[in-house]
Amino acid sequence: MHKMHTNKRLARPLRSVMVAVLCALTLLACREFDTPEVEQSLPERVNVSIAHLREMVGERTVHFEQDLVIGGYVTTSDREGNFYRTFCIDDGTAGVEIMAGMYDLHRLYPEGYYVTVRLNGCSAGVHNGVLQVGTRAAAYSNYPTDYFYSKVLIDKHLTRYDLISPVAPIPLRVEQLAEEYCGRMVNVSSLKLVAAPEGGIWSGYCTFADEKGHRVAVYCSPYADFAQQEVPTERVSITGILQYGVVDGEEMYVLKMRYESDCGIYN
Repeated sequence: MHKMHTNKRLARPLRSVMVAVLCALTLLACREFDTPEVEQSLPERVNVSIAHLREMVGERTVHFEQDLVIGGYVTTSDREGNFYRTFCIDDGTAGVEIMAGMYDLHRLYPEGYYVTVRLNGCSAGVHNGVLQVGTRAAAYSNYPTDYFYSKVLIDKHLTRYDLISPVAPIPLRVEQLAEEYCGRMVNVSSLKLVAAPEGGIWSGYCTFADEKGHRVAVYCSPYADFAQQEVPTERVSITGILQYGVVDGEEMYVLKMRYESDCGIYN
């Protein structure tokens, strides 16, 4: 009887192959669940502007069954927690909020990157003055749309391209704020704090007024990183996505900041 001996020269390469296979599978899993569908080539053809889409929707909720495609550059970030599972894009005609339904969207769809949205199978409606695109909402829901509920569905409708063009905020005075700007990133300067939540912090709604007394609100989620920070009492300049809602019983335009730094001292 001869003892069987393992061929060490063959065993080592075999271990190397197994390690390589495991690494490849790990990378594949990470890509599948942690990264968006990304294309290096030219974007697919957009056949409707966001402004036209908003006109099509009006005050209704619309479910699309035709091959419409919108596109735009990302204008928001959830990095500091004031946006939750959504992000906005702007194509230069209007803005729209995408109900992505995922966390850490600033990693998947960073600011300034180009994204296309295939609307076939999506629903669109207006909430707080902002056009939203997502899935069909349940009949009992108070919202016009719902989140995309899976990565597979997101990849079916959304594609991010490696085309980068940061969107500058639109400078406006308070009296210039209008429905057509809702969903877009705007900047309003020379604002002075009028009212803030208890403790003078950001969490909730703060009200500001310009030098003529025209007022605008600023919303901060209680879960935002800067929610417990004090609101500046100096005159400030504020950048945010424009919304429209009811604040302390009064209808007014609302700015939703991305970062605490979106509020700066006005000189």
